[in-house]
Amino acid sequence: MANNRLKRKRRCTVAAAASLGLLATPASAEPAPQTVDHRAVVLVNFRNLALADPQKAHDQAARNFFGATDSLASYYADNSGGRLSIVPAKGDGVFGPFTIDMDDTAACDTNKMADLARKAIPDVTYDHISIVMNTKFCSEWWGLGSMPGPKTWFHEGAVGDKAAIVHEAGHNLGFAHQERHLCPAGTFTACTADGYSYRTPMGAGGEKKGLTAPELLSVKWLTAQQVTTPSATSTVHLTPLHAPGTSGVRAVDLPLGTGGDRIVVEYRMPDAATADRDVAQGVAVYQVPGGHYDRAIMISNVKHDDKAATGSFSTGGAALTDTSAHLSISVTRATAAGADVRIQLGDDAGTPPTGKPTSPAPTPTVPPTTSAKPSQAPTPTAPPTSDQPDGHSVIGSSVSPVPAGAGSDGTAGDGVLASTGGGGTGAGVAGAAMIAVGGAAVFLVRRRRAHRKH
Repeated sequence: MANNRLKRKRRCTVAAAASLGLLATPASAEPAPQTVDHRAVVLVNFRNLALADPQKAHDQAARNFFGATDSLASYYADNSGGRLSIVPAKGDGVFGPFTIDMDDTAACDTNKMADLARKAIPDVTYDHISIVMNTKFCSEWWGLGSMPGPKTWFHEGAVGDKAAIVHEAGHNLGFAHQERHLCPAGTFTACTADGYSYRTPMGAGGEKKGLTAPELLSVKWLTAQQVTTPSATSTVHLTPLHAPGTSGVRAVDLPLGTGGDRIVVEYRMPDAATADRDVAQGVAVYQVPGGHYDRAIMISNVKHDDKAATGSFSTGGAALTDTSAHLSISVTRATAAGADVRIQLGDDAGTPPTGKPTSPAPTPTVPPTTSAKPSQAPTPTAPPTSDQPDGHSVIGSSVSPVPAGAGSDGTAGDGVLASTGGGGTGAGVAGAAMIAVGGAAVFLVRRRRAHRKH
């Protein structure tokens, strides 16, 4: 009897917190308005290094930035539900090539490069500018984006790489690289890095995957009706995140403890007619440090497997539980139409769900070792502002790396374009290359002054 009274008291406390707005305040409360983003792509030659094929670069940029389908513009139109329209700043949006007053003695002064590119188009008004250069210049990266900010830089071959274009534009919106962490039983925070999430272009997923629920929440591209914050133990039916239409709950958004961290849950289903063309089916859970949705970390109880990637849950649907936060999440059913996710709060978090869970393709489970060191970083107080040089491994590019001295045709040069972290590709390199900054992976970051919109 006393135990039942304690349970009722805890549930009442949770309900009271919800009534005060402490729980039921998901980031989607006020959906973002429609925005038109005018972009300019500027092709540049250096005094001693011209573009290898400026016409090809021009044509690829016009198509891959602004094309009606399978482009940067169509990607963000689909993911934003039409709230973000990316359009050419003028004409077809691609300008040049212009020869700017720089050569290789300037090393890789990207801010100077952007300033000279801006001065080359004085009669063009834009919101974002992208600079395209010969691959031999700044050869240690493939693409670069200010985060958040108005500028991106691309090697000549990268304008033919839609994954790179979508990825760098994501940095402009404030999205950090998205990691995946492997969590031992009973915690959502004392986890170890396990590569990228592979569920978004920002986590090495490429352009054929939509944005994750935390990313959509960070820019308010989910409506209040599409997000739920249970105040008591319940089962939530999740519609696939990028399914057509606007009906159905697409994400669960919950507080994690009292320190400002949050937990977001989504269900993804591959569908050639949506932004999720080749995503792995499954429920994914994300830890959101300090409420910064743009720096969410995917958490899982199963080690990432390139051959059988699903979501956050191991074979058999073992629950993800944080005992200190009295929160447990499990999947009781998953079909093409949606997934039933059990959210258990308070004392219920220690009670196994009823019913036999069904999950998509099985994934081998590799339990974490007890000697693993926690990878959690201190909760940040503000989002970082930086330029992020990106190689193929973090972008998830399907385009083969181009030799550093090569033109856009990929002919031999004088070195190999270095992937992020100094060589190699894929999740194996990611763990060693990542530097944790507020829960997000920052690669070869060079701090710069805050970017101003020109």
